[in-house]
Amino acid sequence: MCAMAVRQIAPDSYDRFRAAWQHDPWLPHYERALIMRREGSPDQVLTMAFFDGTREEYEAARDEPEAMAAEEARLRRVAEIEQNVLLSAVFELVEEVLPPDRPD
Repeated sequence: MCAMAVRQIAPDSYDRFRAAWQHDPWLPHYERALIMRREGSPDQVLTMAFFDGTREEYEAARDEPEAMAAEEARLRRVAEIEQNVLLSAVFELVEEVLPPDRPD
């Protein structure tokens, strides 16, 4: 599972955004996250957090009261910096495609 969002943040606010976006505590089963800035428009930020589990496990983890309280606080912090959310969605991995000569 991958939770992702594309946000337009306030000009020159990336460092503030990055501090506000940090998960604390890290949500259960999240194995890593990526943050990217759009080339030519660095105030557009893509965040992707990868969850190691099924859709049901993802939903159950989001229903944990401590996790939800932390997530709500995090999103309030981020909201102070974002100007617009262009996309926010959860995607389920269907297939991983690797180069044919990549060792396992």
